[in-house]
Amino acid sequence: MQEELKALEVIKTELKKIQEKYQKKTEKERAKVNEVYVVVQGEKYYSESEINDWYQNSYITEKQCDKYIEKLQNKLSSAGEYDSLTTSERICKMLDNTIMDYVTEIFEIKQKEEKESKRKERWEIAQQQGCSYIEWLQQEEVSRQSVEYEKLMGVN
Repeated sequence: MQEELKALEVIKTELKKIQEKYQKKTEKERAKVNEVYVVVQGEKYYSESEINDWYQNSYITEKQCDKYIEKLQNKLSSAGEYDSLTTSERICKMLDNTIMDYVTEIFEIKQKEEKESKRKERWEIAQQQGCSYIEWLQQEEVSRQSVEYEKLMGVN
């Protein structure tokens, strides 16, 4: 298990390095996208919500609103934004999900190892007290049932 844990830690570290590289690209791409605008009646607008505000306040028609929004989306797409994310942002998001999967797997392995270590420790104590393996298994089962009962009753 230790070798697997080491390998997972290395993979996690390497993925974080890649993510940091893309994070720098993300900042540049986002800055470029944030400068995209359309001109509506002489005013610069950077978002669909700003354009929709003009429509809701009856400064422009629905047809004009749709035209300006489409124009903004085309400019955003040309600047590298698709579905509110740039390519690097999407890559960072995917890497983050993958890293979290590794973090979870590492945590589960460590918990499993700790649980096994405590179980071995209890077995050693039972041996020192003269318990047979069957007696120890029975004690473990009683202990497990007690924990389950406490959970069920909300005691712990």
